[in-house]
Amino acid sequence: MQLLLRKSNFAGILLFGTLAIGCHTNDVDPTLTKPNCELSVDNTSISESLGSATITATIDNSIAADIEISVSITGTASASDYTVSSNKIVITAGNTIGTLTLFAAQDTIEEGNETVVITATSADNALIGALNSVQITIEDDDVPFQAQIILNEINYDPSNNGLDGDANGDGIYAQADDEFLELVNLSSVAVDLAGWTIYDATNLSSGTPNHTFPANSMVPSGGAIVIFGGGTPTGSFGGAVVQTSTSGDFNMSNAGDLITIKDADGNVVLTFDIEPLSNNPNESYTRSPDITGDFVQSSTVGAALYTPGTKIDGSAF
Repeated sequence: MQLLLRKSNFAGILLFGTLAIGCHTNDVDPTLTKPNCELSVDNTSISESLGSATITATIDNSIAADIEISVSITGTASASDYTVSSNKIVITAGNTIGTLTLFAAQDTIEEGNETVVITATSADNALIGALNSVQITIEDDDVPFQAQIILNEINYDPSNNGLDGDANGDGIYAQADDEFLELVNLSSVAVDLAGWTIYDATNLSSGTPNHTFPANSMVPSGGAIVIFGGGTPTGSFGGAVVQTSTSGDFNMSNAGDLITIKDADGNVVLTFDIEPLSNNPNESYTRSPDITGDFVQSSTVGAALYTPGTKIDGSAF
C-alpha cells in the first residue's frame, strides 16, 4: 500500500498578544489509527533574563506520517515579552515527540510576573489528549522577587476506615494528625518559606497561625513541601520537604472552612475555600493534572486516597 502525503501550508497570525496558528490537513490513509497527543513543559517558571522553556508534544505511538500540531498562545504576557522558536509543533514520521521553545524577552518595564499559556488546539493525523495545555510564568526581574507557590493537594477529611486515613504513614489514624496540605514551588529558584503562616477560618479571626514555617524552610524549584497536622510522618513522600503543624492541629472543618496562607510580611499568598467541596470525601482533593488542573477527589484519578509529596501517578515533583 502506498501512503500519499501532501505538504501542509501554514499561516500564523498575531493579534492582541495571542498567536493563532493554523494549518491544512495532510492527506493520509483514512484507515491509519490516530495516536493520542499531549503537551508537557520542562520549566513552569522562567526568568525574564535569558529564561527559556521547552514545550514537548508526545504521542502514544508513532505513525508513518508527519504530525503538525496547531497551538494557541495566550496568557497575561504580551507578544513583546517572549519569542517562540517555531509557530507550530511537528512530530516527524516514525517519531513520538516534537518540541518548540519559548524564550523570555528582557526589558526594563516593571510589569510583575506574567504568564504564557500554550494550548494544543488541533493536530493533523493525531487526537488531542486531556493534557493539552501548559502554563509558563515569566518572572519579572525589574521588581522584587515574587515566589510562585501553589496548593496542589489538600486532605481535610482523612478516611476513618481503619488505617485508610493514615496519610502521614506513622501507623496510627488520627483525624487531626493526618490532615495535610501539599504546596509546590513553581518559581525558577529555591524559596525559603520561613515566617510564612497557615490559618483556618477560626485562627485567622484570632490572628493565631495553625502553622508557622520555621527557619530554613527551603523548597527547591519545582519541589514540594507537605505539612501534616501532626503525628510522626514516616516515609519518603517523593523526596518532598515534610513538616508538622506548629500548633498540632489544622482544625480543617469538613462542613466548610477557608484556608489562608500568608508570606513573612503578612501578605495573603493564597486561599482555599473548602465549602464548595465539603462533601465528606474521606480522601484528599488534588489537582488533575497536577499543578495546572482543577481540584478533584483523589480516587477519581488514581487508586490512592492521597498522594502527599508526589504527583497523582506516585512520581516525584
